[in-house]
Amino acid sequence: MSSPINSFIQRFQIDSSYGTVIHRNFKPLYADDSYAQFFGYDDGQAILEMGDLLTLIAPHERDAAWQAYRDIMSGKEKPGIQTYRNIDNEGNELFVLTIDHLIKWQGEPAMQITILDLSSQFKALNKLNDSEMRYRELVDGSIQGLLVHSNFKPLFCNLAYANMLGFDSEKELLAIDSILPLIAEQYHPQAHEDNTALLSGAKASIKTDALTQRVDGQPLWLSLISRPIEWNGEQAVQVTAIDVTEQYQLREKLEYRANHDSLTGLINRRTATEIAKQALPRHQADDQPLCCVLIDLDNFKSINDHYGHQTGDEVLQHFAATCQRVLRNTDYISRWGGEEFLLLLPGTTIEQAQMITERLRRHISESAIRVEGAPLHYTASMGIAALTAEDKGLHNLLYRADKALYAAKQQGKDQILVAG
Repeated sequence: MSSPINSFIQRFQIDSSYGTVIHRNFKPLYADDSYAQFFGYDDGQAILEMGDLLTLIAPHERDAAWQAYRDIMSGKEKPGIQTYRNIDNEGNELFVLTIDHLIKWQGEPAMQITILDLSSQFKALNKLNDSEMRYRELVDGSIQGLLVHSNFKPLFCNLAYANMLGFDSEKELLAIDSILPLIAEQYHPQAHEDNTALLSGAKASIKTDALTQRVDGQPLWLSLISRPIEWNGEQAVQVTAIDVTEQYQLREKLEYRANHDSLTGLINRRTATEIAKQALPRHQADDQPLCCVLIDLDNFKSINDHYGHQTGDEVLQHFAATCQRVLRNTDYISRWGGEEFLLLLPGTTIEQAQMITERLRRHISESAIRVEGAPLHYTASMGIAALTAEDKGLHNLLYRADKALYAAKQQGKDQILVAG
């Protein structure tokens, strides 16, 4: 069961900044400036010079942090959301929420952590409570639901559980034949398996999260602890439920931010690299075609210099929107850096890639953004490279696509060339 603090955070309106750090055994490998500034440092380089991230964690939290790290890196536990008390460079205690991700860093496994500073929310929470007991009663009474069912036929529930699912009263929920239709269909096999395990005595309790649906159709994530009990002389299952919808929404929001470019909404370089690393060996093993396209917006510096960076940003956003409209659902377009973009075309031959990129090039050259009431046209140059059996990784493919892009620029721009 989630602690009262975690449960409250899930319901609390969060308006925090985000920071990112990557580490291995708590030795920092990368930290952005936002992460550093949480702890009172000027930039990410200051974090790298520390050598040990454990110094940022309150002493009584360090063993738990180490254990969580070992469990995730060994595969014993899945990456998820954690809460810690951290310490800034002036010794002030911070209350933070972290989202863990397993990544590859220079070819080796590492931990990426996205962090939110919840100190202000935690202070506000403390002001709400005269005592720990009053706080516990407030939280437990408001968000914890209780259900007893026999093969999913509800036998008992409290008002909190009924309200979670959108019923006005316990009586309304108890009138339904089964709670199973309220559970997302993909969770039905697991629900049946867990129910059998509990009733047979194979398991004493089961903790799981499940996507459910309120009676008004709104999605609802519940954290559930299920135990077998005897109810009126018959075997039944008791379920304790906590609404963790906001936690899942927050996780989705953070994952989106971690995987997408904030300006264009396209996937970012890190995400595109991970997609390519998975796709390339699979396509090579199955002898399936795949093409890589590097795209560069022509004369972009001149646009920034003449019209300003805001207009330059609008051009980047217009290009991204054009790609999302013109490209196929199976294509991956990412912002590679600045005005350069990477397009991955799985299952696509050179001839098909030429047709796709020509359609994109034509849409770009024929459209425009409006600047002070007048149209501003721009163009793009592209270099295509096809995956071969000899390619040892993405860098080989990128090298050839980049050479083709450079040749397209040299030969007049607004054109597409295929790597030789």
